[in-house]
Amino acid sequence: MTSKIEAGAVRNEREVDLVNEFGLRDDLKAVLPDRDADVERPAGSLRRFADTVGLAAARVWRLRSRAWNTLRHPAGWELWRLPPTAVVWMLGTELAVAGWALYSGFKASATTADLVRFAVIAGCAIWYLIQTQHPEEQRRADDRRGEHIDQTAVWLGSAAVLLPPAYSLALLLMVRVQRYSIAHKAMTTFLFTTAAHAASILGVHTITELTSLHTWLESGTFPQQPRDIAFAAAALVGAALWYFTSQTLLISIARGLAWGGWRRQKLIGSWTDNADFVYALQLAACTTILGAVNIALVPLVMIGVALRSTRLSQALADTIARSQRDRKTGLLTEDSFHAPAALRLLEDQTDRRPSAFLMLDLDHFKQWNDKYGHSGGDIVLGCVSAVLRHNTRSSDVVGRWGGEEFAVLLPDTSREEARRIAERIREAVANAAITGLTELASGHATNEPRAVGTIYGCTVSIGVGLSPEHSTDYGELFRTADSAMYEAKRGGRNRVVVAPSAPPEPPAPRAPSSPLSQAQPRN
Repeated sequence: MTSKIEAGAVRNEREVDLVNEFGLRDDLKAVLPDRDADVERPAGSLRRFADTVGLAAARVWRLRSRAWNTLRHPAGWELWRLPPTAVVWMLGTELAVAGWALYSGFKASATTADLVRFAVIAGCAIWYLIQTQHPEEQRRADDRRGEHIDQTAVWLGSAAVLLPPAYSLALLLMVRVQRYSIAHKAMTTFLFTTAAHAASILGVHTITELTSLHTWLESGTFPQQPRDIAFAAAALVGAALWYFTSQTLLISIARGLAWGGWRRQKLIGSWTDNADFVYALQLAACTTILGAVNIALVPLVMIGVALRSTRLSQALADTIARSQRDRKTGLLTEDSFHAPAALRLLEDQTDRRPSAFLMLDLDHFKQWNDKYGHSGGDIVLGCVSAVLRHNTRSSDVVGRWGGEEFAVLLPDTSREEARRIAERIREAVANAAITGLTELASGHATNEPRAVGTIYGCTVSIGVGLSPEHSTDYGELFRTADSAMYEAKRGGRNRVVVAPSAPPEPPAPRAPSSPLSQAQPRN
């Protein structure tokens, strides 16, 4: 099953430093070094595969303590941070699906052929999960807004048609446990999305039992008559539609109740995301047909097809992510910041919600470069970017503006909320421990760089512009925040300045070099 729309952003400041009930802010620091290390070994080497299997097993094994700690502290579940209607919907859905699963499991019977099919499909799924584990984890970290599609439906979708409910649900559990070990989602969220996946599987099994698919699969031969072929094709298409629609509907309702908003793209994702989901279901249909004819054809054909498709998709997503993100900080570059920021601003204006634009500048950054070198300056930039990631929501747009400047667009944020967030960021930067710096040991013959201890004292000046209070134009809002930031620097640095309601004209106005604004280009 694909991890279909497994995220969202409940707009609540209490969730900034933890996880969002529908998505977690993953720190790229935990995964970027692994990506580089992965290149050092030859692809397909036995040692690399053994390491990958060991890592997968260790991560799944460590879930024991995570699950136990979560179950022991129900009062701390992220679920309770959602609106009551969302909580009722999620718990009600989970209970209904659990009852449906028990009924279907006791009602259906299994044969030796079913056991063989389960063993083959489960083996293919495990091989697929292990082979795609590392890039899949990276993709989940890069999908910062929480929208994420993978292609495990190739195996789960076919299992829903070919296997009894007990076997297909067992396969679902195996897949979900492995994906949970790399997704780092809130457990309550993952349980709900798993219930939605289970509803898709159970519905597909019901369609199979009620149509000619059941007879066709038992015989293992293609229908011969045109009418039978049409009925079988219609049943297969209907099963795929249920698989897609039921999962999308259950999760989108939960997201809408959690947010209080019902815009299509936020509820069901973009057309591209859904196209990926449909493509995975097409591969699942191919797997189903091969499994019905001869189950031995599934590993011979579909493993290579599924892995090739997934790796191409992952490589494309990785290339896009690298091109849009700053190499030193992992944040959006200035050019890639404009479009999502302008879109969030437009969405807030359409729904008559306030927005805030933050411009940040590191104080005396040249001194860090002079004392610790440019590599030390990069460490400082990385530290500040980590603070920004941990103190912003998944719905916020965060980027490095170039040099020592950063920008943050805060959707659905009032003046007071923007001030609190900016102050929290300022304090977090000032209290951040910077490690790994080195400086030249002047006076020594070798002049070798020597490591220094933990350093504090990095500070930022922050300017805040507000929409619609100051302007609803993207470029004007930027200039307002930029002017307020320079006012913070002139006022002594390490402070937050919110632009006044009637901001003065800046002495040297700047504007983002984006076609989204009519402002003049930066000097």
